[in-house]
Amino acid sequence: MNLRFYSSESWVLVTKLGQSASNGRDYQSTMLLRRGLISGVRFVKMFMNHVILSIALVSLSQFNFADTVLQKVETQVLEKPIAQTEPHKTDVSNSVEQVDFITSDDFDQEAVQSNLPVLIVFTAPWCGPCKILDTVIETLMPEMSGQAKVFKLDTDESPEISTKYKVTRLPTIIYFNKEQEVYRSSSVYPREAYIHYLQQLKEDISIEESRLQLLDKDWFRRHFLVMEEIEYIEKVLEELPNLLTRPFDNGQTPLSLVLNYPSDTRRELLELVLAQQPEIGANDLLGLGRCEEFEKLVAEDPDAINCPDSDGNTPLFTAIMGSSLLEHGDCVGTILELGGERNLPTTIRNSLGEPVLFEPDSTLIEDLLMLLPKQWVTTWHNDDIGVKIRMLFYEMYRARGLQSEDLIASRTP
Repeated sequence: MNLRFYSSESWVLVTKLGQSASNGRDYQSTMLLRRGLISGVRFVKMFMNHVILSIALVSLSQFNFADTVLQKVETQVLEKPIAQTEPHKTDVSNSVEQVDFITSDDFDQEAVQSNLPVLIVFTAPWCGPCKILDTVIETLMPEMSGQAKVFKLDTDESPEISTKYKVTRLPTIIYFNKEQEVYRSSSVYPREAYIHYLQQLKEDISIEESRLQLLDKDWFRRHFLVMEEIEYIEKVLEELPNLLTRPFDNGQTPLSLVLNYPSDTRRELLELVLAQQPEIGANDLLGLGRCEEFEKLVAEDPDAINCPDSDGNTPLFTAIMGSSLLEHGDCVGTILELGGERNLPTTIRNSLGEPVLFEPDSTLIEDLLMLLPKQWVTTWHNDDIGVKIRMLFYEMYRARGLQSEDLIASRTP
């Protein structure tokens, strides 16, 4: 779904979200965007600024902005110069204390033919999420020395390897064991997951089986549901039928998590969750557009109008989050008509279930509360409603974005 911006206010969003476009995991699309931006910089030097801004706006509108803003990691990579330096490379055959770059020259010997499990991160200097993941992966050594091998591969320096293994997203992690690829993923996880996978591979336990073990941990299951691809979730659902219905440790349900955590798979994931016939909470009614049922519930229990769920999401917050899926703000109007508080929670949960500070612009919230209950037109994505919803989502992802230190921090007793 391509989103075009006609409102002058959308320039704020274009400026901010244009930065996060290069953080996407689609390698080919990101390369195209990178080349376009470089060409744009050269063009600015020759022509007036307003001309290049118009061209940039048209170019960016070709991307799926709704998906771009909902990426797994939020790093403002375009605020920094694109790295042009050569990646550090050493003789990997003699190194056991650090994570080094592997190249086409030694790939087969060090990776494919290794007698230990191997983890290889396909990365690039200009890839935003790669910068976060690289830091996490580098902490695996020397702890995993003697148990596994861990490398990084610069796809700009060894494009033939990424072509051979059909790597189309960055970062991509490929695991090798006993001279064959056994698993790959493009999602970024805390370091405990990578250590667990490699240790289990050494014991000939597959990553699929290791993942089932990790899904017993609250932080991993939350992160898995909002960050993984739908096909992976569907596969796991065959092994764990209660994956999408079993409450988390604090009582929050997967349904409420999906309704309140916008992601690039949220619509498909919501359909999958609802197919399991989960228990529907009071606030969930608002996210699902069942406003009249919530109104009846408030008539019986007036306190329900402002009562947060187990993660701290208020009814108003859930109604706003649900409006982008429903493409109407009827339930937001219901909350306001019933006298609900007009404030959003000051803390929200990140993908690991940890509370983080959330302070969106108060003017933006008031504008949304005025706009959402109105009649939405078919082109709402391009109107003030769509622009301001995306601005709110951007603020949410700034608050929820995981950095390397968050992923390195220990969560296993």
